[in-house]
Amino acid sequence: MAGQQKGPNPWLFVVVSLTSFAAFYSVVKRRETSSPASLQPRQQDHPLVPPRHKEPPAQL
Repeated sequence: MAGQQKGPNPWLFVVVSLTSFAAFYSVVKRRETSSPASLQPRQQDHPLVPPRHKEPPAQL
């Protein structure tokens, strides 16, 4: 006769969640100081995708 199975440990779930959040936060902060997005070259618009931003009409 098999014993009753235990459910997952909720503290393990909390520890894994906090660890993943801390790792993501540290990567974001490190990348923010090492190569900020403002210094990165702007990506070119894809020719087959319509632009999301509206360009102002040309003044004559």
